[in-house]
Amino acid sequence: MAKEVQPSPDARWSSGRLPVILSFEHQSGEGAPSRPGDRFNANAYGQTEYGARFGMWNILELLDSSNVKATFFVSGVTAERYPDVVRAAVSSGHEIAGMGYNFEKIRTASRERERAAILKSKKALFEVCGVKIDGWRCPDYRMSTQTFDILSCEGFTWDSSMLNDDVPYFYQCEGGKLIEIPFTTSTADKAYVAWPNPVRGGAPALADVWAKEFDVLYEESASAQRFMILSLQTWASGRPVTLRTLKNFIERVRSVNDVCFTTCGGLANTFAETASKITVEV
Repeated sequence: MAKEVQPSPDARWSSGRLPVILSFEHQSGEGAPSRPGDRFNANAYGQTEYGARFGMWNILELLDSSNVKATFFVSGVTAERYPDVVRAAVSSGHEIAGMGYNFEKIRTASRERERAAILKSKKALFEVCGVKIDGWRCPDYRMSTQTFDILSCEGFTWDSSMLNDDVPYFYQCEGGKLIEIPFTTSTADKAYVAWPNPVRGGAPALADVWAKEFDVLYEESASAQRFMILSLQTWASGRPVTLRTLKNFIERVRSVNDVCFTTCGGLANTFAETASKITVEV
């Protein structure tokens, strides 16, 4: 079973004072919850499908005009159903990572079944856009006790499924080290502007929490290693009002000279280069 290892507190990365990551989760209805009785939920399905039909195109246009590179966690089914937009993301220099094939529930799955789902997603993304993915986020952030071992054995170098820290750390797994890039749902776009209800105040509240999160982390980064990561949905942030909120946030970050945008893989690489002294096992 994978064992967590913490890097030396003296480890520092070279991605600016406060690296900022925009991580987008991209699906087209696979993760939509069912109605009671396991009935099809057309409302939730249609809302999430918007991300693949229009939302991601809107996001790519914004990122390209802002010269910002992001990480897109893509469902294998969505890549197959809407290949052009995923290929466009790759052409624009964005990072593609995996997020399951069809939002499989793997918490109680056998190792063989979970491994098959990961490999099916990896294969689908490679066949659609020619990219060998190195990173992963579990659908709905629900992993099993064997997830990290499987990922390491299948050549993945980093994961971003955990919500438990302010900085990256390692797992020592069967296949070697796996870097964890933790994130938070407290600043997630969907909680403020869309399903699941109740929302927390719409775009103005989302803008406020992003601004305050940035300000606090920037202040803390003067004396401790910090990074900021936003968990975004292409079906939520691709909508006009949320897209404008994201545009304003990007401009705010751009106004601070010692802050830079990076990707999950980019941060994992610089972290691996500078955090070579492993001192604490948890």
